[in-house]
Amino acid sequence: MDLFWQITLVEFLLNVAVFASAIIALAPLRLLAPLLPGPRDRAEGIVLGLLFGVATAGALFMPLHFEGGAAISCQTMLLALAGPLGGLPAVLCATGITVAAQLFSWFGGAGLDTTAIASSLISALVGLLLHVATTRGRTIATSRFRYIHLPLLGALSGAGGTAALLASRGTLAAEASIVPALISGVLAASILGTLLLHERRRHQVEVDLRESEGRLALLAVDLAAARDAAEAASDAKSAFLANMSHELRTPLNAILGYAQLFARNPSLSERELSAALTIQQSGEHLLMLITDILDLAKIEAGKLELQVGPVDLGGFLAGVGRIISIRAEEKAIAFSLEVPTDRRVFIQADEKRLRQILLNLLGNAVKFTDRGEVVLGAQITADQPGMARIRFDVRDTGVGIAENQLAAIFRPFEQVGQIERQAGGTGLGLSISRQLVGLMQSEIRVESTLGQGSRFWFEISVPLTEMAPVAAVPVGMITGYAGPRRRVLIVDDVAANRVMLSDVLIGLGFEIAEATNGLEALQRAEAMPPDLILMDIRMPVMDGLEATAGLRALDATRAIPIVAVSAGATDADQAASTAAGADGFLIKPIEHDKLLQQLVRHLRLDWLEASPAPKPAADRFVAPPKDEIEVLRELAMIGNMRGIERQAAYLADLDDIYRPFADKLRQMAQAYQSKAVLSFVEGYADQARAET
Repeated sequence: MDLFWQITLVEFLLNVAVFASAIIALAPLRLLAPLLPGPRDRAEGIVLGLLFGVATAGALFMPLHFEGGAAISCQTMLLALAGPLGGLPAVLCATGITVAAQLFSWFGGAGLDTTAIASSLISALVGLLLHVATTRGRTIATSRFRYIHLPLLGALSGAGGTAALLASRGTLAAEASIVPALISGVLAASILGTLLLHERRRHQVEVDLRESEGRLALLAVDLAAARDAAEAASDAKSAFLANMSHELRTPLNAILGYAQLFARNPSLSERELSAALTIQQSGEHLLMLITDILDLAKIEAGKLELQVGPVDLGGFLAGVGRIISIRAEEKAIAFSLEVPTDRRVFIQADEKRLRQILLNLLGNAVKFTDRGEVVLGAQITADQPGMARIRFDVRDTGVGIAENQLAAIFRPFEQVGQIERQAGGTGLGLSISRQLVGLMQSEIRVESTLGQGSRFWFEISVPLTEMAPVAAVPVGMITGYAGPRRRVLIVDDVAANRVMLSDVLIGLGFEIAEATNGLEALQRAEAMPPDLILMDIRMPVMDGLEATAGLRALDATRAIPIVAVSAGATDADQAASTAAGADGFLIKPIEHDKLLQQLVRHLRLDWLEASPAPKPAADRFVAPPKDEIEVLRELAMIGNMRGIERQAAYLADLDDIYRPFADKLRQMAQAYQSKAVLSFVEGYADQARAET
């Protein structure tokens, strides 16, 4: 390589090194951009122009040009790059500083380098034109200026410098410098432009990242506020539902308590006993609906779990039938129960949830049926060792559902059909039932014909068990307990609750003391310690939790068993009672068998039971006269189970020899086994016809 190219190469490398240093300094200097007024792009363009102008002016003043080399190199390349990468503000700032530096040098007595000024202006103009060509309405960050444009920019800048040299020094100088100027321009533009484009991309990613972080921070604040609002709304809803549950359970405690008390009265006639049981079952159904309101929140949160236990399938379905038959009779429609009668089947299932599902389906069937019948069927479709697959089927002859409404009926708060039939419902029954069946690993299916009726069914796989459900001792069989009289302190601010519990316990031989709040309970218990305390939780003056803690702090009352009583049916209520020192927990309305279990557990009682009344023995049934059989047959044909019961009572009064026949008939009618009743009656009808 001759001396000319060696000198030119050294000048090129020195200029590139200076400009690369300026580019490296660009990243920290960009931090000053937010301090400048105006848009971010303009502020960053000003910072870039100031830096490039200073670097270009320094390159032009530094003694980098040696004799024997090219007259034009890449000293003004940053001015060409300022336009595409910084826009008009960068071009104006960089060019202004460069020209001002040349003029300042001239004013100081040095010669005016017109070639440098002309080259600077031409490079700036080239960059500005390329900026306009690659932007066209875009921003600097989104311009179309790419790596492929760098060689063109370098060539144009070098050609512009050569043209300025031609005008100031003549043809010979221009001819000697044109090739080095073009080569150094293309190389400098490629090297420096690549560095700048990388820096621009890095900076843009950094800006986008900061903006994204800012948006995410704002979104996090909004989400936190929305979460807090949702939690507050959820807490308010839970508190409202808990308070409503408490207010509804309190009067139900007296209603169900006295219904159970009446049911144990041995002097009641069969009709009166049936009425008491109906009150009790209807109250329990209302209680179940109240509990469902609380369960809805658990279902929505996915926190509801099945409580599996042994269930007598036949007895369970008969109980469901007794509840729903009342509604059916109010509308003068038939209700029948189709269940396996060849054997007793015990399964492991959540009895409460299964009852809830069937009552929802049956309640809708009765609601939308004006004539005809409603049928509840249960069929074991697959019986494997230790397991059974049971299909539950609810059919009606009601108004039916249009095909385009079948999907809507399972949505929460959706009610389809005629407006007048939507009264009395919340639109939650089918939605909750579907979710409960889903927890049982199944799904509710439906088929319906408008104007003819509907059918809902589902199948569940359940384990079989030989263990029958643990039956509580019937309250009516207990007459008292052995041993000395025990004293129970009943603490409740509601007089009806105290009176009801007093009536139950006095009938069993207990001595009773009463208190209306926790403070009074402390005083009475300390003055005359009872054997057991039934402590209501919510009371004025002093609540049950504070009173329980106070009793545990006194030597005279520390060992007395305390059973907390609450209309709040939540786990939190029970946990709070246990933490305060309670030994047991009862939920209002109080079930008598659970009350008795608490008494036995804490007082170690031996119950005295009345001997059951002997049942009439009969090896065979004596059928009534043919006319009476025909009446029974007609009633069985139309599914009138209440009529069957009345006719059975008539036959029992007609003659004692018909009583076993009447009792059997009444038993099947009360279980709403319409097909079994019809088969039983038709057998005797065929026998009567054969005898004639």
